[in-house]
Amino acid sequence: MDLQNLEIFISIARMGSINKTAHAHFLAQSTVTHRLKQLEKELEMTLFTRTTSGVTLTEEGRAFLPVASSMMEQYQQFIQQNHQTRPLRIVAGKAFVSTQLPRLLGGYRQVDPSFTCYLRSTLFEESAHSLLAGTADLAFLGNELYHPNIKTTYLPDDPILLVCSPAHPWATNYPGWTEWDKQSFIAFGNPTAPYRQRVDRYLAVNGVFPTIIMELDSFSAVKQMVLQNLGIALLPSRFVQQEKLQGTLVTIDISQATFTRPTLLAYPAEKANDLRLASFIDWVIQHYDH
Repeated sequence: MDLQNLEIFISIARMGSINKTAHAHFLAQSTVTHRLKQLEKELEMTLFTRTTSGVTLTEEGRAFLPVASSMMEQYQQFIQQNHQTRPLRIVAGKAFVSTQLPRLLGGYRQVDPSFTCYLRSTLFEESAHSLLAGTADLAFLGNELYHPNIKTTYLPDDPILLVCSPAHPWATNYPGWTEWDKQSFIAFGNPTAPYRQRVDRYLAVNGVFPTIIMELDSFSAVKQMVLQNLGIALLPSRFVQQEKLQGTLVTIDISQATFTRPTLLAYPAEKANDLRLASFIDWVIQHYDH
């Protein structure tokens, strides 16, 4: 029996709504409905009755709810009893995986040689769902996350800078907002991605709607295109530090450090007293900018 299906069933029963459950778990409503149907098919019973205001448990659903709750509780107890021996499960976006995380994980391993982790590269929505579903202990996020069952710890913000090749005219003479419409802009992410939305909002506030020639799914890909002078981009400063020092990229702070990317650690509220997790988080906070 799929434990995520059980968790979805319990959430629907508590909230009385498939839509609210989907929102709480950062899932599409169709995904929640599909998981519920999977569980009902496996049990060979109907668990909910649809109403105009949501859903209510059937008689069979009411009988199954304490069973499902007990199964989830026993599973959580088992996980807690064995958490000291299993790897710390971490999810993070590609930018974190390719920049800060190798140094942080390697540094912490030197402090605690017994430390092990299981790291997955994920998108923002998948990271949030993994925390709520209990399949991740910690997430490195580049966007705010607000949920009653998730706690967050903020790390220093990352200024977002205009980045161009040394061969680009703006490398020596940035003209301001008036010339943006004449430039080829290389964007990170599709229009629904949190970072892309942050950039689009900032540009729109300043009356800029750039000519986008590329939409790429990693900061590395965007950076490589800018290195070839194929266009300009807006990238987090930590991601271009090395190229700036080497002189292969030019960065321009067009906002005087007011346009930034938030950086935060997120973890399930139920793990607030997990000493192993707390120790790792404290170390990351102390060494993140070193």
